[in-house]
Order: sequence, then structure tokens, then C-alpha cells
Amino acid sequence: MKLIDILGATAIPVSYRLAFVTNFWREPLLRWMERKFGLIRPELTVLMCLSFRRDLNARDICEITEQPSNTVSRAVTSLQEKGLISRIRDEVDTRRRILNITPAGQEVHDQLMAHFAKAEAKMLESLSADEVETLTALLDKLARDVSRWRPG
Repeated sequence: MKLIDILGATAIPVSYRLAFVTNFWREPLLRWMERKFGLIRPELTVLMCLSFRRDLNARDICEITEQPSNTVSRAVTSLQEKGLISRIRDEVDTRRRILNITPAGQEVHDQLMAHFAKAEAKMLESLSADEVETLTALLDKLARDVSRWRPG
């Protein structure tokens, strides 16, 4: 039996399809990213957050991404050592460290996102523009409702 044959034979048809597509899209990209840039997935997550919003701390990133604090902490330390993010003491709450992406980090982020966007476009070639719009709207609707349905 091929793995794809499971698509129609699981009790979780939507979730399984989402995971199936995500894994086949994401995993080769993450392996490429590690080989080319020496970055791992938690580091990408931190870069993406800091590219989107300035002046976050590690706890903010944990809340945004649902990543464990030890995973985010290791990623932050690694990215700071690589010069891709800065970490400075908060002047108001000196226990807190403020994180920001550096110009070098932004450049790496932008290169990664360009490569990932090409891979996404390739994946979506089998869909019409209307289908991509519908899929995006449906996924957006699910994503914005996470707080209600997520297992807890």
C-alpha cells in the first residue's frame, strides 16, 4: 500500500490531508534550508516572527507559535550567535530580553521566503486561481478559529 492510499481510509480525512501535504512540501524545504543556511525549523520560526514584528521577547514567540520555551530559547541563542538577531535588555523590565532581526537576519529570511514561495507556487499549480483563493480563505477561517477548536 502506498502512503497516498491512506488519504481516503482515515477517520481524520481533512487533518490527514493537511498533514500529508504539509509534510511533503515542508520537509524538503527544511532540509535544503539546513544545508544551505545552517538553520533549523525553530530558528526559521523565530526569524519569521521577528520579521513580522519588532521588539518581541522569547515568551511572545512561544505564545505566537505554540513552540515550547526551551525550543525557542535554543533558537534565539543560536540566531544571536549567528548574528541574525539581536537581544538586548528591556529598559523597563530588566528581566526581559527584547529580540529583533538584524539586517543579516532579514536578508536570510527574505531569501528563505522567496525560495519557499516558489515551492508553494509549484505545489499550487494543479489548482485554478479560484481554487487557490477558496483554499486560502478556508484555511484562513480555520486558522482564525484556533482558540475555539484546538485540543487542550
